[in-house]
Amino acid sequence: MSNDFYGLDQDRMVVLSLKPRFAEAILAGAKTVELRRTVPKIVVPTRALLYAASPVRALVGTCVITSVRSAGLAALWRKHGPRSDLSLDEFQQYFEGVTKGTALTLSDPQTLSRPIPLQDLRASPRNFRPPQSFAYVDTKTGNQLMRTSA
Repeated sequence: MSNDFYGLDQDRMVVLSLKPRFAEAILAGAKTVELRRTVPKIVVPTRALLYAASPVRALVGTCVITSVRSAGLAALWRKHGPRSDLSLDEFQQYFEGVTKGTALTLSDPQTLSRPIPLQDLRASPRNFRPPQSFAYVDTKTGNQLMRTSA
């Protein structure tokens, strides 16, 4: 995988913490929209690092966030539901208690040559801690984390 992300936000990347099934679906190209309750503060396009949460607990790949759109829940489901890999029940449970959500459109999924386990990420110079939902890392740190996979 190339570390040359020309045309992308060069200042920082986003780490998305995902259930393993969603990380796999993104990397397989089956999930092209990630739905979130919170709007990330990013310039698009931005490189996203995909962290598969428990029980995998590893950085598994990357993708590019090409758009960020917020909308009411009915419109969000109509427009993005089928590409989110969620059932309507899962969607409603996730967004319970809020009236709006955000769709992150994803492209260019790339699987790392080998997953980087959490213990290796924590041993990195930045003492990486996986986020609950998402977090920002500067591009230098993101590239260092990905090189651990090589």
